[in-house]
Amino acid sequence: MQWVALQLDMVWKNKAANHEAVRAFLSKDKPEPGSLVVLPEMFETGFSMDVAETAQSEHREAEGFLRETAKQFDVAILGGIAAPIESGRSRNEAVAFAPDGTELMRYRKRRPFSVTREGEHYVAGDQAVVFEWQGVKIAPAICYDLRFPELFRESVRLGAEAFVVIACWPQFRSEHWVRLLQARAIENLGAVLGVNRCGTEPGLVYDGRSCAFDHLGQPQFEANGEPQIKAAEIDIDELRRWRRRFPALRDMA
Repeated sequence: MQWVALQLDMVWKNKAANHEAVRAFLSKDKPEPGSLVVLPEMFETGFSMDVAETAQSEHREAEGFLRETAKQFDVAILGGIAAPIESGRSRNEAVAFAPDGTELMRYRKRRPFSVTREGEHYVAGDQAVVFEWQGVKIAPAICYDLRFPELFRESVRLGAEAFVVIACWPQFRSEHWVRLLQARAIENLGAVLGVNRCGTEPGLVYDGRSCAFDHLGQPQFEANGEPQIKAAEIDIDELRRWRRRFPALRDMA
């Protein structure tokens, strides 16, 4: 299975501009049909606490855009969105759609970032999610979730073989981003794809570094700080052979 990181320099709170950027990238560098294309956390707006700007209306325009894009390019697509407001708060979610418009997965960020008081604006999720694409069982996570390895263990117990982490992870902590992604691959004997944003937003700089690791923690690619597309293959047969040969998951308490 091929998965594709679309690293964006999101225009702050400009949904139309960010939709157009996604279309332009995929039109210029078309992914293989059947790929899983992954966009960053809150790809429409950047990581803002202003839910009046980030949240979808009841018509769920972001989800409509993802469905249309999946169909147009014959891929599955996963992106970070903000759910419609309920009782004054939104939800920081990852959703994925198949080319036929089927919703493959919906996941809510489980660890809101307390530094920005995210939990006051976005309701935390409470469960792991695993979905299947091209025969691979995949678990999503969002940004700060990456620092909590127990969340990934929950996904493994649900059958996860690969992990997708979407983020708005700033430059001054980006070495943590790369090393934690690698650690999650090694300790869970699974492939990991991390898709970050690049560019700037008020008060923060992002250096991208979207990257992928195989089930041994070996790097497959690492993006620089520019908007770009990167792709990698998951060798699911070799991953499963490694899990059969090496006992770490069988020896979990």
